[in-house]
Amino acid sequence: MATKLVDFIYATMYKRINNPDSPYWLPTVLKDVRTPDGQALNPLTVEAWDIGQLDGTEGKTIGDAISSAWWIFVGAAFDDAKDRGVPDLPDDLDPFNSQRDADHPYPSLSLTTVTVDGLANASVGELQNLAPTDKGYRGTVRVTTAAYDTHGWQKQITVKGTYSLVQHVVVIDDTGEQNAGEDLKPPTKVVVKGLEGVEWPRQEIEGHGQFTVTAQDLAFDVVLRAEPTGTGVNRTPQLTVESITVASQPTFHLDEKSLTIEGSTIDQATLEVWKQAAADAFNSDDAGKALAAKLVDTLAAPSFRDQFSATLTGQLAKALDGVLGAVPQGNLPSDDSGFPAKYGPLEIYLFDRLRACVNDTGSGFYPPTVVLGASDPVLEPYDVGDIDLGSHKIGVVTADLSFKGGTIKGISNLLIPVKDAALTDGGIGATLRFGRLPGAAQVPAPPLTITGTGVISFPDSSGSAVDDDDTIKGDLTVTIDQPTATAALSFTGRDADELTIGLDALALDLVTKDLQVAIHLQEPSPLEKIIQKVLNSDEVKQRIITGVQGTADSHRGDIAKELTANARTVIRAKLGG
Repeated sequence: MATKLVDFIYATMYKRINNPDSPYWLPTVLKDVRTPDGQALNPLTVEAWDIGQLDGTEGKTIGDAISSAWWIFVGAAFDDAKDRGVPDLPDDLDPFNSQRDADHPYPSLSLTTVTVDGLANASVGELQNLAPTDKGYRGTVRVTTAAYDTHGWQKQITVKGTYSLVQHVVVIDDTGEQNAGEDLKPPTKVVVKGLEGVEWPRQEIEGHGQFTVTAQDLAFDVVLRAEPTGTGVNRTPQLTVESITVASQPTFHLDEKSLTIEGSTIDQATLEVWKQAAADAFNSDDAGKALAAKLVDTLAAPSFRDQFSATLTGQLAKALDGVLGAVPQGNLPSDDSGFPAKYGPLEIYLFDRLRACVNDTGSGFYPPTVVLGASDPVLEPYDVGDIDLGSHKIGVVTADLSFKGGTIKGISNLLIPVKDAALTDGGIGATLRFGRLPGAAQVPAPPLTITGTGVISFPDSSGSAVDDDDTIKGDLTVTIDQPTATAALSFTGRDADELTIGLDALALDLVTKDLQVAIHLQEPSPLEKIIQKVLNSDEVKQRIITGVQGTADSHRGDIAKELTANARTVIRAKLGG
């Protein structure tokens, strides 16, 4: 299957999805996304995100800072215990020191009551990696957040909530020797009791508070699958979000001014140390990666993916219904056999929508509407100009016959029934059927007519049959009952604004017996019956057919331009610009 049609549709919608003045603008679409269980995207609320352990050099630095702050707290608790006369206390704490717990050496960060604002403020990039599937296509779209700073949006994502920073610490024996390498010592075996708020020699300590983090350069790669669902007359389009991944690591910035912290082992003496440790925790690479992962995990969960799929499918249906008109349930054409193998189920579905559209009287692509709207050339009525009908014997004299100022009325009385349109290797082939409608205010009733002036020119030495006048004129009318023609259409262009329709072929499907020719002479003549008989000869009728075909051929390029202009106008209007 070729990818041109999907590329065309995406490119057409891409402009509108990224246009703030379009009804398809992505922030407008996403801001109302809500899962069936009531979870909204804007703002996104999450009960808890376990950011996890912050290890490596950053985690060691944070843990050491918290351990040092805890030792200040222990010292104050020891002094207080001394003042209260707690028995069996050592003289001082000089033989001891604090350290990260070797069993849990690194701090851990968790978030609760999280609110994420601004995720709906997004734009889309080009469609990438488009490839066919069994029923349609799969491609990747990059969605970039914080895309706009208008319409009340800010160019950043804001994450707020409550955090908890936990570190396990121990009291160790301080031998005065430098600790070689990264080895952590076991806790002291000396027992000390009576220090309020202290669990000697091992304690899990925690600081918690409110935080605000902003994110920039947050983008997701979204894998989409497009295909029809259902069968036969009940097919509908479907877009499925298969996966969501982080495209690149975003930059997170902690608002340190709004950061608060408290905890049972945090006092005025250690507050700033703890606050800096918390800031370092949020600004660490591990926290940034984990926060991005938690965010994408939430958005990629089945409930959100299903809702994104439903929302995008709804937007696609809205666009197709807007441009092509809605198809009543069970009315979609489904006689799809015999099309070239390069067309898959999705292309065939979209073609069936187009076939239904051209048979919808309210559609901008309804043939009578298209014909009546043409202006260069005007197609209703259609000027076929002059046609040379040849030299023929009128009585005993040979005369030159011509059809002057021929005009066709009834081209707008045109239908392209579903069964008469088919996909071809080059595009679309169709049989045009004229004169099937009863007629309306602007659409002439059948039959199709060609009217003009018939001119019979005799040589000057023709004799007395025409008296002194060597020319006979009359009102010539050709009637054709329910004629047909075949057309071949091709389509090029990156998107609907660049769409170009080619009318690669336009052939009249007429034989001479289909034409009835009548002439009403401007002045009575004894030659009228003879002239009438000659005009209804196969030779003259064929010349009329050939003349009309020649005019149509000369106008094919201009007619194609009219079709192109009409299609662009309809699509632009139906998509809201």
